[in-house]
Amino acid sequence: MQHAKIVNALTASWARHVDGGTVLSGAGAWPLLAILAAAADEPGRDELAAAVGLPAGDCTTAARETLTLMAETDGVDAALGVWAHARAHLNPEWAAELPPAAVGELSGDPAADRARLDSWAQEHTAGLIQRFPIDLDPDLMLTLATAVALRTTWTRPFTDEPMRPLDGPWRGQQVAGLKRTTRALDDLRAALTPAGVLTMTRIEGGNGLDVHLVLGEEGRPPGEVLPAAFGLLAGEHRVQHGSELIDADVGPAPGVSVIAAQRPSLALTTTRFTVRSEHDLLRLPAVFGLRTVSRGDRGHFSRISSVPLRVGQARQSAVAYFSAQGFEAAATTAVGLHLVSMPVFKARGLQVTYDRPFGFLAVHRASGLVLFAGWVDEAELA
Repeated sequence: MQHAKIVNALTASWARHVDGGTVLSGAGAWPLLAILAAAADEPGRDELAAAVGLPAGDCTTAARETLTLMAETDGVDAALGVWAHARAHLNPEWAAELPPAAVGELSGDPAADRARLDSWAQEHTAGLIQRFPIDLDPDLMLTLATAVALRTTWTRPFTDEPMRPLDGPWRGQQVAGLKRTTRALDDLRAALTPAGVLTMTRIEGGNGLDVHLVLGEEGRPPGEVLPAAFGLLAGEHRVQHGSELIDADVGPAPGVSVIAAQRPSLALTTTRFTVRSEHDLLRLPAVFGLRTVSRGDRGHFSRISSVPLRVGQARQSAVAYFSAQGFEAAATTAVGLHLVSMPVFKARGLQVTYDRPFGFLAVHRASGLVLFAGWVDEAELA
């Protein structure tokens, strides 16, 4: 994929801020940021482009290519949705440049709009995401959203075998263990990274999709391990494969030990998991390039609308399931563009407007003499 490296860079930057169990999709957020970068005014345009990793002028095409590639990948569904209120007065030229999308209207009725948006999220994630991630309020003029869903089944399934860890945070608990043994030693890799030694194991899906499990040194936080895993995946570190580790004299990688077996093989033990997460992208404005365009002092998207708009919401709902048979995950990411509130002035003032036929008097000030009187029936044309 042409833009995989820069999409992954965004995901890795996001992952640096992870501090607990989570699931996130940079691939779901990236196309939205690219579309916004192409439409934003300076200086927000540069900030968004920097987060996306491309010149702003290339962003719409890149978003289209990325969404198309995901949608055409076996086992992956990807969709773009755009909904606008009539008061948004969308620029038709901007709308025409968008990647293929489901385009609809925001009626201003929160219940009706909520039902419509929730239905879209459910439809495009096979029901994995039940609720569209942003709130509906009277100032919401436009929302852009992506839905990404992935499903794969293992080429070699696991068996369910409950386990009771002897060490670590799960010590003494009976967890839903999964086990399998393969001869693919090199599905296991280990590397020294800036986050210490990482262990990564590839689990092959039947439709060209893989899941990589990553284990760091004990005590390493996820905000270090996950970004380092991107570097390992990209080949940035010297890797030892399982076929090397099986005969290595060096200390084992995290979670790896040498055992007696009838033949060279890789025995993998892990656990079932379900992870659900809700992310507020505006909590990390520097990561996503949203600092300037979320400010309410003025509008930031004159290419989208003559109405002053700002990013008022940017959120993602995500879920992932890992089982003996396979893996499925989905994310709906949405950005809400809100009407910029007009500035409030403390001093009182008056305004008078003559925008229809009116009369006039020409008066001599000292005497009060009316010299001329008249009526303006038609305004002079410019």
